[in-house]
Amino acid sequence: MVSKTKKRVSPAAKIAKANKLKEELLRPSVPLVATAAMKAARKACAAKVDAIIAECHENNTKFRDLKFDLLDDFSNCLYSSAVGMHEFERIDGSKRVGDLFRNTVFFEDGATPQDIKQGNVGDCWFMAALAVVSNIPGLLEQLCVKWDEEVGVYGFIFFKDGDWVSTVVDDQLFYTIDPYSFKNKLFFSSCSSERETWLPLMEKAYAKIHGDYQSISGGYTAEGIEDLTGGVSSMIYISDILSKDRFWETEMKNVNQSVLLGCWITHVDGGVMEKNGIQMGHAYSVLKVAEFEGERLVQVRNPWGDVEWNGDWSDDSDRWTPEAKAQLQHKQCDDGVFWMSYRDFLRTFTMIDRCKTFDSSWSVVSNWIPYNVVPRSSGKFEFHTRKGGDTVIVLTQPDTRYFGALVPEYDYQLSFHVYDIDKKLIKRSRRTGVLSNRSVSCEVNLNAGTTYTIIPYISRTANDIRGALKGIEGDFKGNAVLPSQGDENIKVDNEPTKISPEEFMFKQRKVENIRAVSIARLKGQILLGVDDDDHLEQEALKEKSWEITIGLRIYSHDHKATLDGIPGEHPVKTGVSPESEPDTPEAVTATLADKKSDKDGKDNKDGKDGKDDKDDKNDKDEKKIKEKIVSDDHREE
Repeated sequence: MVSKTKKRVSPAAKIAKANKLKEELLRPSVPLVATAAMKAARKACAAKVDAIIAECHENNTKFRDLKFDLLDDFSNCLYSSAVGMHEFERIDGSKRVGDLFRNTVFFEDGATPQDIKQGNVGDCWFMAALAVVSNIPGLLEQLCVKWDEEVGVYGFIFFKDGDWVSTVVDDQLFYTIDPYSFKNKLFFSSCSSERETWLPLMEKAYAKIHGDYQSISGGYTAEGIEDLTGGVSSMIYISDILSKDRFWETEMKNVNQSVLLGCWITHVDGGVMEKNGIQMGHAYSVLKVAEFEGERLVQVRNPWGDVEWNGDWSDDSDRWTPEAKAQLQHKQCDDGVFWMSYRDFLRTFTMIDRCKTFDSSWSVVSNWIPYNVVPRSSGKFEFHTRKGGDTVIVLTQPDTRYFGALVPEYDYQLSFHVYDIDKKLIKRSRRTGVLSNRSVSCEVNLNAGTTYTIIPYISRTANDIRGALKGIEGDFKGNAVLPSQGDENIKVDNEPTKISPEEFMFKQRKVENIRAVSIARLKGQILLGVDDDDHLEQEALKEKSWEITIGLRIYSHDHKATLDGIPGEHPVKTGVSPESEPDTPEAVTATLADKKSDKDGKDNKDGKDGKDDKDDKNDKDEKKIKEKIVSDDHREE
C-alpha cells in the first residue's frame, strides 16, 4: 500500500493566500475611480510581478530593481539635482528589509493611520494623504497590487496626470544607525511596528515614479489624495467659506464618503511657528467628525505620530467626560491623533485640502492636446454626453513635481470656460488660490444628448530673468534671479551659466523622462507603467514648437460619453493668433457668439483685419521694453 504524502506549502504561498483572502474581504466605502486604465494598470502590474517572481526563482536570485537601485545608483534615487546633495548625508546605507529587521511582513493588520510615521524627507503632505486613505478600510490595499516577500518584489498603482500607472520596486531601503542604541532605523518613513513594511515601500514606489526622494519633498495633501484615489483635488481658504454651518453639513459630515480632507496653516500671526501645538506649514489629516451634546468635533492626525493640539478636547482636556470617551472611542495617548471643536478647527487652520471622490456610478474620460500660450493657441475640447446630470470637469497640466530641481521657464495658471451647443457660456472654472496650479475644476449640471465645448485660457509667469527676457534679447543667458526676491541691488551677470557634467546628467535624465511621457500622451498611448520602455519612444513631435501639453478629464454618470481634444493650428505656423482673450475668467462677460459678432465687425471695417497695425504695435512695445531693461541694468549694447 502506497501512502500519500501531504504536499508542503511554502511560507510565501501561505502569505499570498492570506493576502488574497484579505483583499476579497475588504470592501472600501470609497472606491478608486474605475477608469479603463486602472484595470489595465493593475493587470499589467500583476503580470510584471509574476514575471519577476518566475525569473528570480529560475535564477535563484532576489529581485534587484536596476531602474531604482538604492545601492549602486543611490544619488540618482535620492536627488533630483546634483546641487544640494548634502540633504540626506546622515544615511548610513541601504539594505533589504529582511537584513534590517526580523520577521518582516508587508501588512501586519492591514493599513491604518496609526501605522504612519514620517521620515527625513519633507513629504508630510503625502503622509497625511496616506493617513486619510488608510482610514477607510480596504481602500489603500487596492493600490498594493501584488507582492512577493521572499523574492522582494512589490507592485503598486498610482493615479498620475489623469490616469493610472503602475510601478514595481525591490525591498531595499535606506537606513541610519541610532547613535545611542546602535540599532537600525529607516531613514525615510516607517510603520509604528518596524517589521511592517507597506509604508516605506509605498513611499519608495511614489518617489520612483517622480524620479527620486527629493522630488516628493513639499506638496499639498489634496494632490496626494488625488494620486491615491483618482479623485479631484482643490484647496479652500477657510476665511473664504461663506457659511460655516453649511460647510459642516455639506463637506465635513461627508468625510470618508464623497470627500477626503486635509488641513494646514499657511501662516501664523506674529511669525511664530506653531499655534496651540499645531505646526505652521505642516500637513494634517482629517480622520472623522462627530457631534456630542450639541458640540461639533473634528478628529485630526499629525503624520509625525506625535505632537498634538493642546486646546479644548485635546488628550488632557477636562472636556472629556466618561460619556464622551465612550461615545467617541477616545484613547489618551501621544499618537498624533487628537480631537478639537469645529470652532477651534476653523480658527486654527487656514487652509483645507479637499479631494472629491467618486463611487462606481461615475465614469471618467480624458484627453490631452499640445498648447501654446504666447501667441495663444486655438485649442479646445468637445464633450458629448447622452446622459445628463452632475458633472465634474478638470483641466490639468503635467505635474511639475516631475521636474524636480529643474525649474521650468514659466509657471502656468490654468482656467477654462464651458459653452453649450448654442455657444452660450454656462460655467467657468475658478482658482481657489495661488498656491497650487496643477489643475482647476468646476462642478456643473449638464443636459442630456448634447455637445459642450471647453475652451482653456492659460496665462504664464516667468520663473527667472531668462524667462522674462525670452523673445526680447534672443539667446540672452543670465543667472536665475527670481522676481519674488524683489531686491533692487541684485546685479544681473551676463556671463554664461556654467554647469558641471554631473549636474548636466541629472538635468538630462529629467528632461528625457518628461519629454518621453509628454510624447506618449499626445500620441494617445496608455501609460500602463513607468517601468515599461515600449511607450517611451524617443521620437520628435511633428510640431516641436508647441509650448506645453494640457489635459482635460470629465467625470460623469454617462459611461458612453466621449471627449475629443482639438489642438487647432499652431499660431506661429499659421501666422495668425486667436482673438485676444482675458487672462482670467473673471473678466469675461461676453459669450462666444458675442465675440464672434465683434470679430466679424472688426474684420469688415475698411476691408482690413488689423493684423499689420497690431504687428507694428507689438514691435514698438518690444523695443520700449528692451530699452528699459538695458537702462535699468546699466548694460551697454
